[in-house]
Amino acid sequence: MIMTEQELNTILADALMLPAETEIVEFKEAKEGYDFSKIGKYFSVLSNEANLKGKSCAWLVFGVNKHHSIAGKR
Repeated sequence: MIMTEQELNTILADALMLPAETEIVEFKEAKEGYDFSKIGKYFSVLSNEANLKGKSCAWLVFGVNKHHSIAGKR
């Protein structure tokens, strides 16, 4: 599925309004880098959860901290 920039921005805005991460939305600040050996595990867990919930996809969002703020943004 190919999404437009506007569609992705809408999905990100909706995710940032969540009160907390969910089974299908994870935020990773990755400000100082990220251990990419963990990505496969995240993809597996998120995709399995999306499937269990009848969703077509899940989201692993880099550049967002635990307070749902864009990392580095002041």
